[in-house]
Amino acid sequence: MSQEWTRREFLQRSAISAAMLSFGAWTARANEQDRVKIGVIGTGQQGQNLLRQLMSLPSAEVIAVCDVYAPSRLKAAEIVGDKARVHTDYRALLDQKEIEAVVIATPLVYHAPHAIAALRAGKHVFSEKAVAYSIDQAKQMARAAREAKRLLQIGHQRHYNPIYIHARNLVQQGAVGRVTHVRALWHRNGSWRRPAEPADERLINWRLYKEYSHGLMTELGSHQMDMVNWFLGELPSAVTGFGGIDYWKDGREVFDNVNVLFEYPSGVKVQYSSITTNSYDGYGEWFMGDEGTMMLTDENKGMLFREPKAEKLTWQDEAKKEKVGGRDAVVLDGTATQKRDLGPGEQLQYGENRNAYYLELEDFCRCVRTGTTPRCTVETALPALTTVLMANEAMQKRTRIVFKPDMFKV
Repeated sequence: MSQEWTRREFLQRSAISAAMLSFGAWTARANEQDRVKIGVIGTGQQGQNLLRQLMSLPSAEVIAVCDVYAPSRLKAAEIVGDKARVHTDYRALLDQKEIEAVVIATPLVYHAPHAIAALRAGKHVFSEKAVAYSIDQAKQMARAAREAKRLLQIGHQRHYNPIYIHARNLVQQGAVGRVTHVRALWHRNGSWRRPAEPADERLINWRLYKEYSHGLMTELGSHQMDMVNWFLGELPSAVTGFGGIDYWKDGREVFDNVNVLFEYPSGVKVQYSSITTNSYDGYGEWFMGDEGTMMLTDENKGMLFREPKAEKLTWQDEAKKEKVGGRDAVVLDGTATQKRDLGPGEQLQYGENRNAYYLELEDFCRCVRTGTTPRCTVETALPALTTVLMANEAMQKRTRIVFKPDMFKV
């Protein structure tokens, strides 16, 4: 049987199914022929987040899920109810002919193998960031998508976040003047380790081991450096930095702190840091120009600070404002993206269940149905992967690395 359950899992799922009967009526609202039939590979923490978004999407129908870890499979069953088949082997999921598209949320090292297999099976693919474990693997994914003539979208959800879209347009329109420096950071106070039985340690804490992940730069920094490249409209020319396993002496193999400096051809310098011993600054990005600073924090708030000597913007008086640390700040309005910053027919708006994860999956389903190109393809996401992998190499070798143009091209 392709539904692979232990007896205990079957009994647990039976109880879950009874509680989910009412949810099935909701999904019936959408025209069944129009909904994209989707299989999800990887139902850990991020996979469950994506599952919840998909279950609330009228344009999607999850008909299969897969995970090698039993507790994750059971949690996925709780989310999807009894309409989806459950697999322990992703190849069994790909054998389901009715599946049109696959969402991949497995550990980084498996992104390429799973995506390539899905593309060769004739499925459209949405794969979580970072693109792949290596630059070469990312290029293999791009070739597989071209050969299969299928979509391959990468999960850099900030490309679908109205605040970021609006902020980028303002920066490119000169709201901060000429950008000279960028500061981006993701600071936490915690080990990044999840509770796990010894037998499951690497399965659960894969982010801490080089066999599966490149640590803070790929799992966190790839999001932010993707945004930096996007906002600046250019790619780094060189990188140097320092990192180490200096605090958490718990057997991890990846750095518990990273501090990196990127140089860009225009002269812009970008400082990136991610630490696990202090959460005071939280996470965000600051774009600093000679006329102002654009501050983006927590993925849901944007503020513009104009320099005292800068001339007032034509729309500045009408904008919403706040006092922050004694300074006047213009509060970014995400709904403004609908007025000025999107293409014809595009609408990105927050609301109930309308976060950036929802929006990127909604766009994925739309692109599958219409054959249009997603906002974040492999070509879009490869530069971020290259940026963070070379940063790791610079830290490991304690040297300055110069980027080669071919590194960024598929």
